[in-house]
Amino acid sequence: MSFSVSGIHHVTLVVRDLDDARKFYGQTLGMKSLDRPEYDFEGAWFECGSIEFHLIVAEEHLNPTRRHLAIEVDDFNACLDATRDAGIGIVGGPGIRPHNGRSFFFCKDPSGNLIE
Repeated sequence: MSFSVSGIHHVTLVVRDLDDARKFYGQTLGMKSLDRPEYDFEGAWFECGSIEFHLIVAEEHLNPTRRHLAIEVDDFNACLDATRDAGIGIVGGPGIRPHNGRSFFFCKDPSGNLIE
């Protein structure tokens, strides 16, 4: 394989009430709040050990869901090629995040879980 997974970058959960979620994760659990780019939907980011923890306010759907696990790899293009070569459909992207210039794409694991 021409790339390796270097870790989990972030996990995203969908919440109904952002204020309640901020209190729970920030105050009750003590997670440090992180700056978040200006997206067109409400959300909050936290530090969770060595990974980021993202909350978004969105109408929840089972398909498509916005809940996802984001995996960090050392060679984006090799990972994208390997995913396509395995016949796994790309369901979002590829693209580049405007706030940090990082490349991304979304696919689903065999159980339908969204992976970035």
